[in-house]
Amino acid sequence: MVGKRLRVYYHSVNTNSLLKSPFARVETSLMEAPLQATLRVSEIRYRRLFEAARDGVLLLDPDTGKITDVNPFMIEFLGYTREEFLGKELWEIGLLKDQQASRDMFQELREKHFIRYEDLPLKSTRGRTREVEVVANLYEEDTNLVIQCNIRDITERKLVEQELLAAKNKISRHSAELEETVAERTAQLRETIGELEAFSYSISHDMRAPLRAMRGFSEILLQKYPAKLDAEGIQYLERIHAGAARLDSLIQDVLTYTRVLRAEIKIETIDLDTLVRQIIDTYPQLHADNAQIQIEGVLPKVLGAEVSLAQCISNLLTNAVKFVAPGTTPRVKIRAEAIAGDVRLWVEDNGVGIAAKDQARIFKMFERVGGNTVYEGTGVGLTIVHKAVERMGGQRGVESEVGQGSKFWIQLKGAKL
Repeated sequence: MVGKRLRVYYHSVNTNSLLKSPFARVETSLMEAPLQATLRVSEIRYRRLFEAARDGVLLLDPDTGKITDVNPFMIEFLGYTREEFLGKELWEIGLLKDQQASRDMFQELREKHFIRYEDLPLKSTRGRTREVEVVANLYEEDTNLVIQCNIRDITERKLVEQELLAAKNKISRHSAELEETVAERTAQLRETIGELEAFSYSISHDMRAPLRAMRGFSEILLQKYPAKLDAEGIQYLERIHAGAARLDSLIQDVLTYTRVLRAEIKIETIDLDTLVRQIIDTYPQLHADNAQIQIEGVLPKVLGAEVSLAQCISNLLTNAVKFVAPGTTPRVKIRAEAIAGDVRLWVEDNGVGIAAKDQARIFKMFERVGGNTVYEGTGVGLTIVHKAVERMGGQRGVESEVGQGSKFWIQLKGAKL
């Protein structure tokens, strides 16, 4: 009730009178008490934070730059007593290089009210050097300017950064060494492959001459001297002639494969429709046994190397016409489809088909399905298709079932119209 009566009295009198009144002094005292209590609590809280902080804290006089207070962590960190800190400037405890550096810092702090330094080496009284980060703030406290410096030990962080940098540099060196090694090995491999290709080409080319002689002489004997040979002798000559012909065919395929490996691949726009029709018109073996070859629609343009692509298509068409059951008229359909910017060319036949287990290996060198001699071949044609398409940046594949024919395909980038 007393408090209530005092507040009523305060609002009902003149201000000057109130200030002189004893009731006013009582009311003022009652109002100031909570404020002082709040300030006291705040001060206690700040002091606890100051003393418990795990970073170093220094308070400086903004006029002299001398230390006016230091927290326990900083005392423990450097090994000085509190009295040894007080009245010192930062350079005197090793935080800055010299007195001039201290002055420069204070000048910058007055202008910006905030500065931050990193990678400062700080040595303790025990001779231990630590890397620290310093953040200094200039602020006002009860109309007085105060400088607070927070010092954080970043030695461990710097060690980790140095280790990471060292590891990164080591990885970079290893990467450079690996690249150099790979480049050297690649150059050596290319040189070796080049020598092997040249050797293979030379051997294959030189071997054809004696084979042609064998075929020629065997043909002469069969044509001019059959009466002087018995049936068994004629059979031997026919075998010699057939063997020489087969070996010559094999050598020609190997030469073709070598050319595919060695040829410079120049990617350009190719009119697929024109190329396929030219191949059909100029390859007589495609018209054996009344073979029927149908082109579905107009084939699009693709990006490829014309010589290599022509070799692929001719090999696929030759196989499609050849590998049919005896007495069956070969029927081949050629079509194209667009697949996400690519063109897939299909060559579909009504041939004997290929078992699923054989479909991967038929693209390897000298692989023939079933190992029988019913169909002539060297086992190199599809290998040439595989390598040529690979060098043009394309893909190849087959879908087939035994007795149901085969669908071979090659896929290249479509040409922009």
